[in-house]
Amino acid sequence: MLLYRELLRVPLNRYNNSMQKQQNINPQQLLADSRIMIDAGSVQQAVDRWAAAINQDLAGQLDGRTLITIAVMRGGMLPAAWLIQRLKLPLFQEYVHATRYRSGTSGHQLEWKHRPALQLQDQPVLIIDDIFDEGYTLEAIRDWCREEGASKVLTAALVRKQHQRGLSREWLDYAGLDIPDEYVFGCGMDIYEHWRHLPDIWAYQPGKGD
Repeated sequence: MLLYRELLRVPLNRYNNSMQKQQNINPQQLLADSRIMIDAGSVQQAVDRWAAAINQDLAGQLDGRTLITIAVMRGGMLPAAWLIQRLKLPLFQEYVHATRYRSGTSGHQLEWKHRPALQLQDQPVLIIDDIFDEGYTLEAIRDWCREEGASKVLTAALVRKQHQRGLSREWLDYAGLDIPDEYVFGCGMDIYEHWRHLPDIWAYQPGKGD
């Protein structure tokens, strides 16, 4: 139960980069303590619907411009690859790596590890992430894109958690799947940096494998 309480003390699916904790974690035990919430086939069907909605909305609305897709590292890499393969639009691929930290004088700020190299001025942008939980990091990235002069900024996440914390659930423009408020991993999402590559969405249930 100690590991579960530690997970709940940090933002869901955001890893506290501690080598000591990594050394104490057994990845196979994490998997044994979890269940498949959504199987790989259902995930891919959801990605089909996710892409179809974006294709339908943006068809004929780009006015000759090229859509810039921005994957949010690291979790957004896998969902972005799946989604981009299905988009029938001219596009450029970019990525961003940023984390939020709290400043005593200025609230939440973005700490940039990588900014998009492409110019966003007068270009439509689609930001793609793995999960919409509280939403503040995605909001900060969207606001930065607007400050850079993007003509339109849309947001997409493979998974949208259903709870009352953070931004309204309707804030997100495109959600692939709505899921209960549980600790989930796979499909880009991690549990202590493990198991991002799994094709299914798993829910962590401490003690299940005992």
